[in-house]
Amino acid sequence: MWPSYQDEHEFHVHLVCRMCCMDERDRVQKKTFTKWVNKHLMKVRKHINDLYEDLRDGHNLISLLEVLSGIKLEPAGLKTLRLVSMPSWRHTNSEDQEEEDDDDVPREKGRMRFHRLQNVQIALDFLKQRQVKLVNIRNDDITDGNPKLTLGLIWTIILHFQVDLFQRIVCVFVTDDSQAYTLLHAA
Repeated sequence: MWPSYQDEHEFHVHLVCRMCCMDERDRVQKKTFTKWVNKHLMKVRKHINDLYEDLRDGHNLISLLEVLSGIKLEPAGLKTLRLVSMPSWRHTNSEDQEEEDDDDVPREKGRMRFHRLQNVQIALDFLKQRQVKLVNIRNDDITDGNPKLTLGLIWTIILHFQVDLFQRIVCVFVTDDSQAYTLLHAA
């Protein structure tokens, strides 16, 4: 049932109050999720300050998923414009070798929008491979720093990996108490 309002002013006051509550909830979620992400990123010596800004290029998102899953993310069917092999006219030295080794990392190093979109897509593809339901979350939503969808993505990641962790603990707990204790305190 819709509440009845005496006049238009009372209606606007009600709307402003509701919007303030939603803003406060988003602020608390952002702060909480940022702390949760940093708790895991510290394992790879990374840190974020702003959840919406610092996930936009996809690097921290990929690192977070690698920490949580224990798996090195690989681009799935990634089509880039990189050379398959070094051209014969280019001389090889130790610096070139280091650059070539860095190409194994599944991240686009450029700063253009295309590179950011591709990095975020690597993370989203990884989640889809693990049957994580991503409802209306696209790579451009995260790259553009959409607050609602960024919070939604992190919440989905938390649910997936925390539920997965607790399922593993319960399975181990049934068989071996000391292993369950170790798993619980490693998270």
